Amino acid sequence: MKKCLILGGGFAGLSSAVYLSKAGIKVELIEASPKLGGRAYSLTDTETGSVIDNGQHILMGCYKETLKFFDLINATGNLEFQKNLKVNFVKKGFELVPLKADTYYYPLNLLAGILNYKALSFSESLKLISFFIRLSFIPEKDLKGLSVYDWLEKETQTENIRKAFWEILCVGALNTNIRKASAITFANILKKIFLRGNKSANIILPKHGLSESYCDNSQKFIEGNGGNVFCSEKIEELIFNSDKLIKVITSKREISYFDFVISTMPLYSLEKVVNDISILTKLQLTYSSILSIHIWLNKNKLEKTFYGLINSKVHWVFNHGTHLTLVISDANGIIELTKEELFEIAVEELNKYLNISRKEIRNYKVLKEKRATYVPSNDIIGDRPFTITEFTNFLLAGDWVETGLPSTIESAVFSGRIAAEIIISNQGRN
Repeated sequence: MKKCLILGGGFAGLSSAVYLSKAGIKVELIEASPKLGGRAYSLTDTETGSVIDNGQHILMGCYKETLKFFDLINATGNLEFQKNLKVNFVKKGFELVPLKADTYYYPLNLLAGILNYKALSFSESLKLISFFIRLSFIPEKDLKGLSVYDWLEKETQTENIRKAFWEILCVGALNTNIRKASAITFANILKKIFLRGNKSANIILPKHGLSESYCDNSQKFIEGNGGNVFCSEKIEELIFNSDKLIKVITSKREISYFDFVISTMPLYSLEKVVNDISILTKLQLTYSSILSIHIWLNKNKLEKTFYGLINSKVHWVFNHGTHLTLVISDANGIIELTKEELFEIAVEELNKYLNISRKEIRNYKVLKEKRATYVPSNDIIGDRPFTITEFTNFLLAGDWVETGLPSTIESAVFSGRIAAEIIISNQGRN
């Protein structure tokens, strides 16, 4: 039986481990932290007993790879699916302006949703619809070198359209503001969301904490198919000869018996242990952070599951019943503020948008993910490494590897499956 080591237990590592173990390959997954999940995990808050995520993650109907993965590990029941797209956008003063596509058939329902989106004037809605009509016909060469901001300017999207629609969509999808994000990358995401059928744009949310939603099921699947999962074991060095990885040194042992190794470690972690591999040094990533501010209220009066705040410092508010989760994406400008200062921002925005005052808040917790995603700027297009490396038994996976997608859960899961299938096909030839 072939043996594969998988370095890292986030979405990419778990995806590759699940697909390999399903194919009958012996899997040994090694994770440095005490828990699985990488940058997408949950924990129990010691003061309140609530399960909270390190960052609320939205899935979408266009996440085909992620949904297949959840189905494989028997975790689809852990997800809540929208029947039709509906986003409860909010303007200051708790003015709800929902964007919803719950009438007619696709794509008429999306067009009707835009026309009825009260944050835009009728003429602005027509400009937005015109943009989407042209989207499928825009050649990639016309977007080369453009930021999302440049593209929107070229398409005469007004400032209000940007504030009420594009900015919150871009920062939510790419964790990057419109002046930094590549127009090509954003265009590819828009096509997957809005031009692939009715269900592609629908929002999908975990019913439970992230770890309970997919980590536990993944580990059970891997171990149930003969694999092993080791946490709290740090990779310290990878030793190569001219064409192979020959030894993996961890904080607990040295491993030299394996047929393949898939590294799903983030680039900044991998560089520390394999800094002599030229394929990695070509890529210079910058990172974007995400802040999660969890708020416990004396009495939760909010009725909707989640809200998008228009032109706010806070982008999303998720209602978990027991508590609220405020998400600030692309948070590099404020990530170094103290937790007390960040709480003050949360209080101010909750009061402005949802009429929640300080006296209604009984507790809070701030979580920072400083390198949540890489910035999908124009200068890294074409530089992301592929799964196959110069070493015959060493493969790469992770949201930073070339998948044609930005730094998302979907990209991570897809990369894990690609790496697994390369090994599975190699086994077939042997």
